Amino acid sequence: MITEFLSLLCLGLSLGFEVEKKNETLTKPYLSALPSPLVEQGHNVTLRCLGHCHNVTFMLGKLQDSGYRQEQRSAGYEAEFLLTHLEPKDAGTYFCAYKTMDSQEWSEESEHLQLEVTDDRNKRRAPPGGKVTRSIIAATCSCLSILLLFLSVFLINRCTQHDLSHEESTKRTSHSKLSQQEAMDSSDLERTSVSAERPPGSELC
Repeated sequence: MITEFLSLLCLGLSLGFEVEKKNETLTKPYLSALPSPLVEQGHNVTLRCLGHCHNVTFMLGKLQDSGYRQEQRSAGYEAEFLLTHLEPKDAGTYFCAYKTMDSQEWSEESEHLQLEVTDDRNKRRAPPGGKVTRSIIAATCSCLSILLLFLSVFLINRCTQHDLSHEESTKRTSHSKLSQQEAMDSSDLERTSVSAERPPGSELC
């Protein structure tokens, strides 16, 4: 009787040790969203569950819906769950777990992943105030650009006119000096001619 009891006790302890050992090997998996946990309505997202064992069955669950469950058999260390044509109702908190062929117990759940689905219609319906503000900013920038353009043209035109006026003034000064010089030369020439035409001794009369 005592021998049978000891045998059963040893068997129970060994089985418990094996179960505990199996549960210890099933560490917590990691859940991620590709390309991002923020998804536009109508688009797709892939939820990837990465475990620590191969040849396992992965499970994807949702906190807000206890009946939501997807399972996928994988020969590797990960499984990908593709969610297509997302709607706002698909948003929520997701998690994943896995189990091996030898164990019927699921591993510890992964860290929770918050999936958000944005509504495109909300983006298209921008508030009127925002449109008015953007219009005012655009109009102000346009007016400033036109004003700067006119100011630049005015300054360039004025500098050009100033240069032309300076050149004309220089030309006039040069022309005036040349005319004076020609007049003086002409006067000297006339005096010389008159002196040459007078006969000797005419100054005495």
